[in-house]
Amino acid sequence: MVTPPSHGHKRNRAPVRLAHQVEQSEDWVTVSGVQKRRQRSCKVCALLRTNTKKKSFATTFYCERCSVDNAKCWLCNKIRHTYQGEAKTCFAIWHEEFECGQAIPTTLGKKVVLRRPGQEAGLRKKTRRELQLHNGDADDEGAGNDKGSDQQ
Repeated sequence: MVTPPSHGHKRNRAPVRLAHQVEQSEDWVTVSGVQKRRQRSCKVCALLRTNTKKKSFATTFYCERCSVDNAKCWLCNKIRHTYQGEAKTCFAIWHEEFECGQAIPTTLGKKVVLRRPGQEAGLRKKTRRELQLHNGDADDEGAGNDKGSDQQ
């Protein structure tokens, strides 16, 4: 008896993205006991903002095809801007007007940097206030304060 060739074993390959499409991040963070999707700054909102003191909008959506490795290209999926007289989503502006980031107008005077994600969700440095409160508690207990140990 002859065994048929095993075509059932396929290699697991990353899916090839042929089209640019909006995808939602699966990066979660717990905020005040509630689990939410981590939000990142939208690249188009950052380019088009006129008030430098105001932050750009945050989003949980990105384009996998425009992303490089794990440095995602974060783009809003809502109509937030009117570009050249037409209301469009940031995703549409990025792909149709900016040609996937290759034709960003020089009049905007900025360049886009795709950044890799930072630390794991939930891990962060303590704020100065938290450190002061922690050190204040240690002073009250009489332990953990090494300021006077050098002086004799």
